[in-house]
Amino acid sequence: MGNLIYMPKKKDKNIKEQPEPVQLQEENDTPGTEPVYETPSEGGEINEPWGSIITMFPKPIIPCYFCDSDQVGLVRFLNAAAGYPPFLVYINDQMTVNGLSNGDMTQYGRVSAKVQMITITDDANQVYLRKEISISLKGSITMAIINTEDGLDVMEISDMLCNGGINTGCFRVCNLSLTNQRINVMLNGGSVVFQEVDYKQVTNFQYATTRYYVVYVSSSNTSGSNILLTSNLYVRGNVSYTLYVFNWTLIQNAIRVLIVEDRRS
Repeated sequence: MGNLIYMPKKKDKNIKEQPEPVQLQEENDTPGTEPVYETPSEGGEINEPWGSIITMFPKPIIPCYFCDSDQVGLVRFLNAAAGYPPFLVYINDQMTVNGLSNGDMTQYGRVSAKVQMITITDDANQVYLRKEISISLKGSITMAIINTEDGLDVMEISDMLCNGGINTGCFRVCNLSLTNQRINVMLNGGSVVFQEVDYKQVTNFQYATTRYYVVYVSSSNTSGSNILLTSNLYVRGNVSYTLYVFNWTLIQNAIRVLIVEDRRS
């Protein structure tokens, strides 16, 4: 995963200098999962890691990416872009994330609730994107770095927690794949179904009973069954799950999934 740090970028005179690099982590908190890798059932010729599950706990958040008041929102970053080296992410010229590779997601960090300038670079000081984003007071968002036809962009995804009860979780899908711009997602052969999820679409949550599931991702551009990949998931009660689908390389069907589990406690 990308490290959450404050560090000067010495090659760029516009970057604010800090006296010492300091790595900031949540106390006693690391993403609590082992990666789950699945190869595609059909249609995938290249043997690569296809998916993983990350658990995000709502423990006290230590990093403050760019705070000049107590009016803050929460932001985390997901690298869903293929074909680039690991990213460095700056907020108002202050480094907040270092070494964010494809498929990496950070924990939440606090950011002042106002318009902020996001800059994405690499270790060679190549600037790929500068863009203003609006941080909502007390809101929680995922900023996904994505491929587009015109290069890189960032997409804001609003994060909400589940109210499913002790025996029910909530599940949604976010399609960030440039090459597979319409997908179907199904749990256990049809118990929960998302049809024709478009590129850059974030679905509403659907309820899922607490149990183990096999998650199937297929293309909706072809007739019949065309399972691109599968992944395993245990749904917990009153927990929110987001399935992110994105490319690991920019060829058709070269997709992977990341399932993020957001818990209340």
